[in-house]
Amino acid sequence: MWSALVFGISSGPLSTLVTLNIIDMGGGPLMVAYAITLSNVVLIPASMFWGFLADRFDRRKLILAGFGFSTLFLVLASQSNSIPEVDLNYAGFTFFSTAYSTPMNLLIMESAEKKKWASSFSLLSMLSSIGNLVGLLLSTFLVLVIRITEMYAILALFSGSAFVLALLFTPKSMMLERTSMLHSIESFAVRLKMLPLIFLHKPRLSLFKMFSLSRLTKKPINYVPLLYIAITIFYVSSGLFNTLYPASLYNEGIDKSLVLGIITVGMLFQILTFHFVGHYLEDRDEREASFRSLLLRGTGYIVMGISLLTPLTAIILGFIFYPLSAGVAFSLFYAASNTLIFKVVGGRRQGTTLGVYSTMVGVALFSGSLISGFLSKAVGYTGDFIVAGTLLYLSGSIFRYLEEG
Repeated sequence: MWSALVFGISSGPLSTLVTLNIIDMGGGPLMVAYAITLSNVVLIPASMFWGFLADRFDRRKLILAGFGFSTLFLVLASQSNSIPEVDLNYAGFTFFSTAYSTPMNLLIMESAEKKKWASSFSLLSMLSSIGNLVGLLLSTFLVLVIRITEMYAILALFSGSAFVLALLFTPKSMMLERTSMLHSIESFAVRLKMLPLIFLHKPRLSLFKMFSLSRLTKKPINYVPLLYIAITIFYVSSGLFNTLYPASLYNEGIDKSLVLGIITVGMLFQILTFHFVGHYLEDRDEREASFRSLLLRGTGYIVMGISLLTPLTAIILGFIFYPLSAGVAFSLFYAASNTLIFKVVGGRRQGTTLGVYSTMVGVALFSGSLISGFLSKAVGYTGDFIVAGTLLYLSGSIFRYLEEG
């Protein structure tokens, strides 16, 4: 688990550093949005790819591959001389940085008693978040004296250290699932023979209960689709705001160190909130908690958008409302909404349902980050953030409307 903490030091500040690096190279909000969008696009197949391999190969080797190739892309990023090179290296890092997550969780399930899974997973998340915070603190001070490309090289040292720790202390998989080749061939043959049947009819949208429009107006059967819609809106809004917030501050002439400082304080509040949020939600309705967190986060987005009128207001209100939005509100919403999702999943087809959910989140983040560049060019950073905040109000109203069946 300690390798996750050390690796978090290298991954935590990277998106902010990439944003500042692109602006330093003469790129605008559209170029920043392209870089973040490319990273979010990579996340979608990466999660499925590494999850697939985790069931078929030694998970220790997958963790080592993730840390090793992430280090390689950080080293390459330190030699970048153009924005496309920065984009490609950031995307490569993103792809391989996701490799350790699923295998490490599965190793925890193998090595810990079932009753201790929750505490073990929480510890892993906490260590990773602490690593992110340390990385942000380190970057906040180092960007004052060295170039951002040199920061990539320093982060590569921590990523390489994570590789060494994983090599020394990560156990091999005690259980390796294998699939019979005969069954795979048989299944493939059946699927191939059935494939032409899809052209025999054109399915109607009303046949898909999950996406039937009539379900959205009838309680309580609209609970699940509306829950997914509300969460999708949240992540689209997050893509709109998070993609360009560091760039908006830097564009106001605010020093890189102050930009990283605001993000760092937000991460600190996020860790503290995650520490207490479990007890807070024990005797509260997750829908109401989600509603309140969305109101807080939406208000923060709008206030931070308006604060860009002057550099001074951007700094003061940034240090106040970014921790409230990205720290307190995000942690509360993340815990509450994921609890609701796990309740919906139940005991059947858990992997499939969670896979659909993860894909949905990835597509929403991709959409938000892609739109953010064009939206900011049309209405400015302030307009972009106000739209993001308004979307959170819409998401919150859906959570208030939800009625569980």
